[in-house]
Amino acid sequence: MDTALTALGDYFRARRAVLAPEDVGLPRMRGRRVPGLRRDEVAELAGISNDYYLRIEQGRGARPSDQVIGAVARALRLDVESTAYAFRLVSGQMPRGGVMRDADTPDRISRTLAQWTHTPAYVSDPHRDIIASNPLATIFGEGGLAAGSNQVAALFNERMRRNLVEWEPMTRSAVATLRRDAHPESPRLRELLQQLSVDDDFVRIWARHDVSGPEDATFRFAFDGVGEIAIDAQNFAVRSMPGYQLTVLSAQPGGRGAEIFAHLAKSLPDGNSASMTQVRR
Repeated sequence: MDTALTALGDYFRARRAVLAPEDVGLPRMRGRRVPGLRRDEVAELAGISNDYYLRIEQGRGARPSDQVIGAVARALRLDVESTAYAFRLVSGQMPRGGVMRDADTPDRISRTLAQWTHTPAYVSDPHRDIIASNPLATIFGEGGLAAGSNQVAALFNERMRRNLVEWEPMTRSAVATLRRDAHPESPRLRELLQQLSVDDDFVRIWARHDVSGPEDATFRFAFDGVGEIAIDAQNFAVRSMPGYQLTVLSAQPGGRGAEIFAHLAKSLPDGNSASMTQVRR
């Protein structure tokens, strides 16, 4: 059986399961037992036969045409990124060449972040492995946001579960970016999945097959002895390195969050000039 077609079928089935009839303009009939959409409902919305859609979900037969994949994507209300992921799955091809065109790219990123002294900031690769992080991010994340760490894996430690108030939506969003940016056949992705598969929450969230989520968000973090503070997280694509993103954390000026960041910055050696570390992948 074609693994690419199997992956596409798994993806469509998972996305069907998290949609409600109301999401696609269908009435919810009394006594309905299916938690998501039924196969026949997706087939009707996509304009294809029930049997054909069943074969797609089962990964049987020939590769669906682009028109059919697009029609199913629209039926499942997939956005642009989620639709692109469906086509990426069925291509079954790894990207050609590396994404770091210049040998000194990691060094330039590190030098830039080293001068970013007032808010935590870090750059992660398509697997959400952090390749460069400024000192403030390293301290704020207690090592979980340091270069060499993995942003997604760090969310499943006890500290994050306990102190990140919006843990569920923030974690879903991070896992979605991992699925979106990491190639499905990547050895590093397989390694991460094996590492995190012992966590029931990760297994549950990964099974949703989310691909897109809010790029920017405000979350609350509970500090011992201080209470909850609001932190803004913003993600920016690194145009020279597809799949890489710059994450910047900030707080409202004059608030407790800004005070905490200022306090952490003062604790750094020489005020705020701690050395940078990095990993190359």
